[in-house]
Amino acid sequence: MSNSSFHLFQLQKVDHRLDQIEQRSEKIAALLSNNPKLRSAEAQVKAGQQTLQQKEDELKTLEGQANGKKIKIEQSEAALYSGKNSNPKELKDLQLEIEALKRALGSLDEEQLNAMAILDEINQKLQENQAAYTAALAESQQENQQLFAEKGDLDKEKEKLLKERQAAAGQIAADAMSIYEKLRGTKNHIAVTAIDEQCCSVCGSEITASDIQKARASSGLSFCPSCGRILYAG
Repeated sequence: MSNSSFHLFQLQKVDHRLDQIEQRSEKIAALLSNNPKLRSAEAQVKAGQQTLQQKEDELKTLEGQANGKKIKIEQSEAALYSGKNSNPKELKDLQLEIEALKRALGSLDEEQLNAMAILDEINQKLQENQAAYTAALAESQQENQQLFAEKGDLDKEKEKLLKERQAAAGQIAADAMSIYEKLRGTKNHIAVTAIDEQCCSVCGSEITASDIQKARASSGLSFCPSCGRILYAG
């Protein structure tokens, strides 16, 4: 059997790339199912439409109240100038009522003008938000095409790497493979560490000459005395 640590180190390179592909594929799936920029633009349009509807309803209420005041003024003025009522007190009361109604109507007219100005602002903002949503939708569709293409490329690379992994695993003894898989699960997916200037390249601990020699041997495995990873001497 050839040097186990060498084949495990090569296997780790393949597994590392497979991990990257898996992470990127998951991110692509999330992006395809939920585009934050598009969702935000859509939410702003919906909120603007709701605000617009609310303000339009408020304006209609003001218009209804103003029309009611106008009708009441017409009725009161008709009663005042009909000549049918000669009671001075009642005529005076009618005059006061008309004046009060006209003041109230003036206030309602001012409120309507303010409401219409606000509606214009809301309409303008809504148009801007709708334009932003349209742009985000077009961008999302373009991004999706790119994401689908990237996902296809990743799937092809993954298929190739899985074949490479199978071939690499065939060069490794079952017991060494078992140790490697266990360490990958407990050592943040890094089971094999290269020796760099007589130190572990992962944790930085010094490696003895005997451990380096053992790591270079054609059989058996040597482990970092600090982090416990498999040593690869290069």
